[in-house]
Amino acid sequence: MEQEEGRAERLANEGRVYVLRVWREREDHPPAWHATVREGTHGVRRSFASVDDCIEHLYGELLKP
Repeated sequence: MEQEEGRAERLANEGRVYVLRVWREREDHPPAWHATVREGTHGVRRSFASVDDCIEHLYGELLKP
């Protein structure tokens, strides 16, 4: 168990990579910005109806050990 915790701590200290995509939907009235984010290149992609929601999610992820 200690070995796993040490590995997780080292990975957290090395940083994280996220793929972020932001675009504007012109069909929305008024036009709105949307976003998707994925951790690394093989992580689960999460979609957000606003950039603010995406930033809030990323902030929460960065607070995790």
